[in-house]
Amino acid sequence: MSEALSPEQLEKLREVDSPTISNAIETFAVRDDFEGYCGPEIACIFPTMDPVIGYAVTATIENVPPGGDKNRARRFDFFQALEDSPKPAICVFKDISENPRRASQWGEVMTTTVKSLGAVGVLTDGVIRDINEIQEIGGVQFFAPGICVSHGSLQMVDVNVPVEISGCTIEPGDLLHGDLNGILKIPHEISGQLLEGVKKIRESEGTMLKKMKPLSLIHISEPTRRYAISYAVFCLK
Repeated sequence: MSEALSPEQLEKLREVDSPTISNAIETFAVRDDFEGYCGPEIACIFPTMDPVIGYAVTATIENVPPGGDKNRARRFDFFQALEDSPKPAICVFKDISENPRRASQWGEVMTTTVKSLGAVGVLTDGVIRDINEIQEIGGVQFFAPGICVSHGSLQMVDVNVPVEISGCTIEPGDLLHGDLNGILKIPHEISGQLLEGVKKIRESEGTMLKKMKPLSLIHISEPTRRYAISYAVFCLK
């Protein structure tokens, strides 16, 4: 992992919406435009919360049969990894069960614990519960495919290993940014320059929107109309 950003840099990036972060990353041409983010099956559970940013602490988890070994010691390994991680942190859980999403990985107790260790968010392709209680705890955003009433029986398998969540490969220490639009990975090699990319995106979009909002594309000159449509096509690329 590259050198961590300063608290000031992280806070400025946190204040930006995730689609603008995504657009800004594209301007650096450091990865394919279809990589580095989770798909629509991963939803933001608390869409009224502010954006979050943090360094990934990863784990894999799976269902175990009744009476099976829950490997509780491995959970302490995860909590230690979270405590040792740069802050803020985002917990990333991969459900590797043969029958995934049948047992909730996250609820009031786990959320309280990871918040006390510096986590501001959770990303999982498993499920969560205790929604009201998590809202009351506050300060921890969740990105997950859904909710399940029961915790079933789970064990933690591996800690701080590469995982894949909804098409996005995440390594321990990766910098993640998310809001109600979804969650993505910020490449370390351009993270220190990303605010400049955000500025350029806002300036270019602001200029075009300022021209387009007062106008009808039907009742403007042909050159202006073509310019406006061409920019919209560029944005859709």
